[in-house]
Amino acid sequence: MSDFRPKLVVSLPARTIAEAARQVGAARAAGGDLAELRLDRWSPAEQEHVHQLFPSDLPLVATLRSRAEGGSGPDAPGERESLLMNLANEPFAFVDLEVARDRRLEERVTNLGRNIVRSSHLPEGIPMDEIRGRLSEPPPPPGILKVVVPATLSTAVGELLPLLDHLPDPRPALMTTGPSGALVRALARELRVPWVFCSLPEAGAPGTVEASQIPVDRMARFDSADGAPLFAVVGHPVAHSLSPRIHHDWMAREDRIGLYLPIDLSSPEEFRRALEYLPAHGFLGLNVTHPWKHLAYEAATLRSADAIASGIANCLSFRDGGILADNTDLEAMVRRLTELREAGDWDGTALTVLGGGGAARATLAAAQQIGSRATVLTRRPSVATTLAAEFDARSALPEGVSSLVVNATSVGRAANGPFELPLGSFLSGESYVLDWVYAPDDPQVGELARSVGARYEDGRRLLVYQAAATYRVWWGEPPEPESVETIVKELTCGA
Repeated sequence: MSDFRPKLVVSLPARTIAEAARQVGAARAAGGDLAELRLDRWSPAEQEHVHQLFPSDLPLVATLRSRAEGGSGPDAPGERESLLMNLANEPFAFVDLEVARDRRLEERVTNLGRNIVRSSHLPEGIPMDEIRGRLSEPPPPPGILKVVVPATLSTAVGELLPLLDHLPDPRPALMTTGPSGALVRALARELRVPWVFCSLPEAGAPGTVEASQIPVDRMARFDSADGAPLFAVVGHPVAHSLSPRIHHDWMAREDRIGLYLPIDLSSPEEFRRALEYLPAHGFLGLNVTHPWKHLAYEAATLRSADAIASGIANCLSFRDGGILADNTDLEAMVRRLTELREAGDWDGTALTVLGGGGAARATLAAAQQIGSRATVLTRRPSVATTLAAEFDARSALPEGVSSLVVNATSVGRAANGPFELPLGSFLSGESYVLDWVYAPDDPQVGELARSVGARYEDGRRLLVYQAAATYRVWWGEPPEPESVETIVKELTCGA
């Protein structure tokens, strides 16, 4: 790869002078090259005192994003002119001027010694010809051209990114939002995009300006090495995933350089397009979550014993032109069930599994591996019957109290509705409820368990164990045991 590296621009969520000053320092310490102030979010009183930020630890970009382009600032050109010219009189390195509203101000701002970001935040569904026209404009002298477009992965890799291939340097700063946003930012160096807009480091960050932005410390570390691998968690949805945080923590502790992204794939076609595109652009592996685990298994050219045992895959590795499927959920469940048995929290003889999806299949396969009898319950009895036959389990209601119940449904996630299975009928104070859902939005499963005196554990430990197994598949050795426990404690603190 060439020596080209994009500038990392950290978009600050600050709304006050004091917050901005602290965040500029954090952005610089994490490897940022510039800091963007979203001044459209500031009150007029704070805007009047913006001069207090100078001199600044990083060159600053003044942005007054209009409501028409997704911000909180004014749309009227006259109102914008007054505010933007006041900002241009301060020693900002760049002033962001929107093509549709601020073009007439470019010469005046340049005459004040400011560089210009000529920006367009385009709406969803805009014709590709118009996007092509915006990208083909020469950059403002002096400054850069910035174009932001909502895009799925297929639209980004099939239509948008090819538009950059024939453009001369300096290329426009093309960014996307939505499902492809993190991917396009990760590929900025390969695409020779001059700027990447990032978020503050995740640790202690007070929020992000744009959900697609990658923490600047991760981008800086990734861009510091040639040929560093890429990984992702894919599914629909994936915004809630803690996997990027976990994998980056281990990579940093063990001095490994890579980048792990969330990529939302909303259809089977999007999933298949990802498998076509990602391996050719530096990706070595994917974690696969709901609802694409069956597709992941089917797409593989080679399957591990655990993938075969469960009939699905949650981990794909790209090797020698092929796709290796694994199921690290199964390994995580075997590990946790073994711990519960050895700790005396469960006698190990029988368990009840609720649900019929990928987590349920991994749990049933784990029960087989450790020699425990399983009962499976689903909302549709025919699904339970099929699973019971496949995994040598029962599909009737448990007889009496169940000592261990595994919730392998999505109940607990936002908008998933109430529990439809009679969990309370086979729980007592002697029961242990192990939930695959981690940090549930709706605590109904835990509340029901506790209401009868049962012990309850959400899925954070299972998540970490699954991540550790995946980490071993991709890097050749697992993370250090101490770092696994550290992550578990960090995630469960206050739970």
